[in-house]
Amino acid sequence: MSSESTEQPPKYTYTPFPQTTTVHPLRPYHVPQDTDHYYTPFGNATNSKEDRNDDMTDMDSQSTLKEMASFGFVKYLSVAISHPFEVAKTLLQIQYLPNEDVIDIPEVSLGTNGSEEDVDEDEDDEFSARSSQSLDPSSPGFRKTKSSDSQGYLTTNVYDESTRPKYMLPPLKNGVWSTLGTLKNHNTEGFGSLWKGQFVSWLYDMGHLFLQPTLESALNDAFDLYDDTIPLIYLDHVGPNIATLVTSHLVVGVLLSPLEVVQTRLIVQTSSPIHKKYSGTLDCLRKMIKEEGLSSLYWSHNLLPSIIYHTICPLLECTVPLIIDRVFHISPSDSPFLYGLAQLGLDTLQLLITLPLQTIRKRLQCQIRSRTPGKSFETIVQTRKAPYIGMLDAIYRIIIEEGVSQRYVPMRGSSQKRRGQRGLLDSYGIRGLYHGFYIHFTTNVTTFLFRAMNGVEDEFEKY
Repeated sequence: MSSESTEQPPKYTYTPFPQTTTVHPLRPYHVPQDTDHYYTPFGNATNSKEDRNDDMTDMDSQSTLKEMASFGFVKYLSVAISHPFEVAKTLLQIQYLPNEDVIDIPEVSLGTNGSEEDVDEDEDDEFSARSSQSLDPSSPGFRKTKSSDSQGYLTTNVYDESTRPKYMLPPLKNGVWSTLGTLKNHNTEGFGSLWKGQFVSWLYDMGHLFLQPTLESALNDAFDLYDDTIPLIYLDHVGPNIATLVTSHLVVGVLLSPLEVVQTRLIVQTSSPIHKKYSGTLDCLRKMIKEEGLSSLYWSHNLLPSIIYHTICPLLECTVPLIIDRVFHISPSDSPFLYGLAQLGLDTLQLLITLPLQTIRKRLQCQIRSRTPGKSFETIVQTRKAPYIGMLDAIYRIIIEEGVSQRYVPMRGSSQKRRGQRGLLDSYGIRGLYHGFYIHFTTNVTTFLFRAMNGVEDEFEKY
């Protein structure tokens, strides 16, 4: 047997390093080693490409988490700034203030001049006269009784301080700012009550901000539509994109609607530790499931109002720039003032449509329909004892029961006037549907003026 046949193949096979096409002028024979593909007994000195990709992914995820945390913190601060106004508006929308045809309102007699100063003087004279007389047990004052229901329980009247519960606020009639002061100065509420339900409001906003754009992008990709970041006014056919936008808002709004119910109930309930029903967000959800059933989170009397509200609001909001551009033919770059004026008018029209829906939704959200009720739900404003059957019934009851009474109250003087001061909305009996209108309208006007001033400044800068 030859020596060549007895030779065994080498145990290790080495692959020569590849030659590079470019040669360094100072080091013509140097070949850089690629340790990602060739074996060394001590292992690779640097990480592999997969490890480096993992490191980059970790860095990207960390930066994303930091951005999300900072965004959530900024959003929490913005909610904290605006939430007191939301609390005041909710209380104004929830409270039930019936007129004289529904409930007897204690009469306030005016003096000869029809002023409150004369009333105070008459009360002082009457008090001094009574203090000088001896008490007579047979007098009619000792036999006065308060009104009671069929079971003998004392009925509460928000207009009568003697029968109004101590934890309940007096009638709120003077707008958002007055409501904030009344709530802050109340014994059982205080300054901290201005931020009731803030956490659940922030949780709802964060969930909506993350879920709605994600769902809209998924729908646009599924139907092969344009990117959702492109404004609708630049699209030739806006119908499909409006459909996906409204659908995403509707689905996410209905999905997060239990949080809206929790927010409303936490704001409206009393802060008195004796009468307080819900201690927080999770406790409210737990008691809703326990007392009203798991289906109450979605399949309840709040489902239809949520569907209508979360369909109309995004539809009106996304069509405002389309109407200005394609119907009015106003460009924001050519006519910024007219564009802002048209936007103010359409925003006001949108407010007139959406505010009644908000009021009806919040009143229905405070209705607990349970076969096994737990602790009673005590509110800091008076609510209607009899539940509303639905949205139309709520609108009808608000206009009829809380509008201007059909009964004129005789007053001292040459003419007969209605009790108290009545505004323009009261004359038509629809004031109860538009609580918080003025503060929203003021915000829209301020935004319009700010944009108009910026447009004027830009015009001056051209010269």
